[in-house]
Amino acid sequence: MKYLAAILINLLFFANVVQSKNPHEILEDTVYDVLKNFYTVLDVKNYDKEKLRKIVTDDFLVFEAARSMDIDAFHLFLTQKDPNAEPLIHTSWQLSDHRLYLDDHSAHVSYMNRGTFQHGTTLRVTIDWMESALLVRKDEDLRIKFINANLISKDIQNLPAQKTD
Repeated sequence: MKYLAAILINLLFFANVVQSKNPHEILEDTVYDVLKNFYTVLDVKNYDKEKLRKIVTDDFLVFEAARSMDIDAFHLFLTQKDPNAEPLIHTSWQLSDHRLYLDDHSAHVSYMNRGTFQHGTTLRVTIDWMESALLVRKDEDLRIKFINANLISKDIQNLPAQKTD
């Protein structure tokens, strides 16, 4: 009976050790989901500043286009209208080549980003960036505190005019 009790105690102890994963541990998939959500919110069909506020920290900064922007400046940057181009009708981003560093309170991820921006029927711009982001835990959520975007290339395509009958 002593042996059975000792086995049961050991089983319970080892089961708890195996299952005692830190509930606050930041997981890779969570980091990627937050980044995907960020770019989903930036999509021209979805963009809303209040949605953006929910996935970034209050002191959020982005370094892009040779500027440092807080959320208000970034909002103006995103919503500016180019008088020389038709309005944006489609945006998309493809993230690749992730490198991720995690600890219990933050995550740093670097990645390649290819963005495509369709202006009406006459112009398509494809931009490649090398980016990095710092994400931090805020309460139970992971939020983006900082993004650095470095331009690698920009391809501007003037599309053929649409024929009208």
